[in-house]
Amino acid sequence: MKDLITQMVCTVSNEKCFKGECDNFPTQGITDILTGNVMMDLDDECSWTLWKKVQNKFDLQQMFGSVDSLLTEIEERWPLFLLHTHIDREQREYIKGLRSKSTNDTFVVAQIDFSMNYTLIRQREVQQGFFSLHQVSLFTKDLTIGNEQRNLAIISNHMEHTTAFVHCAQKILTDFIKKSFPLVKKINYVSDGACAHFKNNASILNLIHHKIDFGLDACWTFTATGHGKGAGDGVGAVLKSTTRRNTLSKNILMSNAKDFYEFSQRQQLETARRSNKDIPAIHVFYLESDEVEKVKNNYLKTRSEKLRLTGTIQGIRSMHEFKPISHSTVQYSSTSRSTQIRTFTFK
Repeated sequence: MKDLITQMVCTVSNEKCFKGECDNFPTQGITDILTGNVMMDLDDECSWTLWKKVQNKFDLQQMFGSVDSLLTEIEERWPLFLLHTHIDREQREYIKGLRSKSTNDTFVVAQIDFSMNYTLIRQREVQQGFFSLHQVSLFTKDLTIGNEQRNLAIISNHMEHTTAFVHCAQKILTDFIKKSFPLVKKINYVSDGACAHFKNNASILNLIHHKIDFGLDACWTFTATGHGKGAGDGVGAVLKSTTRRNTLSKNILMSNAKDFYEFSQRQQLETARRSNKDIPAIHVFYLESDEVEKVKNNYLKTRSEKLRLTGTIQGIRSMHEFKPISHSTVQYSSTSRSTQIRTFTFK
């Protein structure tokens, strides 16, 4: 695949090539390259698999048709794939460089994400107990501060993964950073582009007010769309697997999010003490649902109404870097190292 992509662009670092805007863009199409020097009958029957949206859900479909139909399908989808490849490579390299440049007196790289909700189970539950299981929200953070790493987890009984939840999680994070690393001046958030709670206009508006809200500058780097796993997934897996193992083997009863939080915090502190470490492997915090609702209704609601008056950033989901440059303006681009930079002002 790498060789095929190389044949389609001038250089792997030329953004315009991947967007099809380069003056020296190869005249050969993907179909020409695939069929070049190959003897084939375009009318031959073949089959392939394709992800398609069916009744508002994506499903892997088995497709049948001629070789010519397959090549046409590839030709239509190739530009989007080529652009995605460029964004994925650029963001990976940029984030890798960010972590190497971070120091304890400049900026922190904070990779944040929601882990899958944890379902609280009981060791000896009746059959009907299956229909009354409770869940817990888990928000994870992996911090890179120079040569140091810190893992944080926020456990909550608030089940909606929203911008308000993220804002409350940012408050916990900034308080932790200011206490543990007082010389840090900025946070560079790294996350996927989930539009429900991360990559949306309300979240970017909050980013502009980050300095006012929390006392630290901030910018936000988004990864390319994909199913890759990050450090945060490991943090969530450790807490959930440890809890499940103890619940089933030691008959420990956990009925709500607070029980899960108290057990996880106690277990992390005990593990650190047994290992003669000063700090736990995972710092565990609790976020009450009422606090999220309070912030949402009394604080963020007024701010979000601004969006109705100022409008929104068009094409926000295709952007991957956001940097506030004033109290009302954000600078954004398709990749973190893109030379095509745009600005938007929330008036």
